Amino acid sequence: MNWAIIAVGFLVPIAVGVPTRLQPLLVGFAWPIIVAIGALLYVQFHPAAANDPNAALAIPFAALFSLAGGVPGGVLGWIIKLRRASRT
Repeated sequence: MNWAIIAVGFLVPIAVGVPTRLQPLLVGFAWPIIVAIGALLYVQFHPAAANDPNAALAIPFAALFSLAGGVPGGVLGWIIKLRRASRT
């Protein structure tokens, strides 16, 4: 599961930042914030997670694993975007 979070965090800045005007590095840093908010909402509103005292640990761990993939993905997306811009 952790590798899936890292892989998605790696691919999101490339998929969102390269074809649009958004900067991939900013998307790479914003993605963990979105993941943390999603994990927070899941823990707050899901009935099984609300009774689990360890569910609050899911929020920082999901965000950290997403950040571990989002930053390198943002750097790679930035490099791809620079190379595409220099070709034209």
